[in-house]
Formats: sequence, C-alpha cells, structure tokens
Amino acid sequence: MVRSLSRGLDILKLLNIRDSVTPAELAQELNIPRATVYRLLETMADKNFIYRHSSDNRFRMTDKVRTLSDGFTEEDHMANIARDSLNEITEELIWPVSLATISGIDLIVRENTDKLSPLAVEQFTIGSRMPILSSASGICILAFMEPKARNIVLDTIATANRPQDHHGHNLNKLNELFNSTRQLGYSVHHRQRNISDMTAIAVPIHAQSRVRGALTLRYARSALPMQDALVKFVPTLIKVAEGLSNRLSIHLQEQLHKMDKMI
Repeated sequence: MVRSLSRGLDILKLLNIRDSVTPAELAQELNIPRATVYRLLETMADKNFIYRHSSDNRFRMTDKVRTLSDGFTEEDHMANIARDSLNEITEELIWPVSLATISGIDLIVRENTDKLSPLAVEQFTIGSRMPILSSASGICILAFMEPKARNIVLDTIATANRPQDHHGHNLNKLNELFNSTRQLGYSVHHRQRNISDMTAIAVPIHAQSRVRGALTLRYARSALPMQDALVKFVPTLIKVAEGLSNRLSIHLQEQLHKMDKMI
C-alpha cells in the first residue's frame, strides 16, 4: 500500500463528510503527524483538488474532485465558479460580496469576500446560516422562486415558529415585497448594527429557468445615499450574476448530457 496515497484519500473522505477541515483537525482525526498533513495538503492543493479559503483558513474541495467523489454539490460548483468574480467585484467596489443559497428554511453563505474587503464590519464564514426572511439574499431568492415552491418554504418557516422568523407571519407584506423585488430585479434589506447600519442589495442567479441563489453586496448605509448606491452597485451585480447564470446553465446541461450517455 502506498501510504501517502492512502492518507490523501482519507483526507478527501473526511472533507466529503465535513465540508471543510483544518490541518490540526486532520492530524487528530486521522492520527497523522501535522508535518505530514501539511505536505499532503500542499500537494493536493497544487493538483487543484482542494483549496484554502481566506475567510476561515479551512480547506475545502474544488470541482476537480468530481472525478474522485460524489460529495461535491451543485452549490459547491456554483461557489467555485463565482469565487474569482466575487473577488473582482470587491476589488472594484471595495465592499464585501457574497453568494448564498437556500437550504431548508435557512440561508447558507456559499462564498464571500469578507476577508478581502477592508469595509466588512461583520465577517461571515463559508457555511454560515441565517434566517431567510431577514436577508436581502433570502428575499431575492424567494421572490424569483416558483410560487408553489416558495409557498412550501413559507409554510415550513411558519410551522417551525422560530423567533428569528417573525417576519414570516405577515404574508400580505411579504407578497408585496416579492412583487416589488421581481419588478425591480433586485432586493434591498436594511439592518441596524451596533457599529453602523448596513444595507444589502441582492440580485438573483438563474440556471435552466430556475433561481439557484443570490449575489449580494453589503455596504454601510451612512456611506452614500440609497439612490447613489443603486446606481453604483446594481449594474455590476446584475452583469456578474448573468455571467454566473450562463456558466452554471452550461455546467448543468453538460451534467445532463453525461447522464443521458450513461443511460
């Protein structure tokens, strides 16, 4: 048995289960010397099977691991293809940008530039969960979701009766918000924070006639007037979201083609 190969596969198996790991966790879980772990991770990163994210310094799989594992989801792929685009937005506009999707009755951060932006008052790690109805991303995704699916999500939120989901009890106001979001093409959400009031602007990401996630920029409300922010940020967000939508649609079509060939 080739020990280094065996250990490398063990690392991928653990990543498949846990989504992300640190070198210390790997050394403890797999009973491997930490120096060996670093060498293995460096080799796997050089081969583009894993990467170390700047938001929390944890290692995650890349889409190349599809050739080895079934644990890489469509959300993971979307995050991978979005990473460079998100970085470019923040390099241009300075403010932090994130990619989020809905899972159950929670919104999940799939990718962000919080570590890259010097203006990120709050920093969310990849995998952070938050209430759907308390975010621009969640409202944006629900607004563009097929009505039947949206109603199921809202009913489930109401049934869960969590304190953080209190926004979900006024369906009339929610439906008005969804309608205005669809008309505008983006959603806006304000949050009062201890340091400064934050505003988030989110646009949808579509693929194959279905909303898949949302691209969101956060900025300090006191930094510039709302109308100026919309003029400055929305066109860039929409342009990037359209590019991501096209790339994701192509990827999904390729996956369907591969499945058809297998059948």
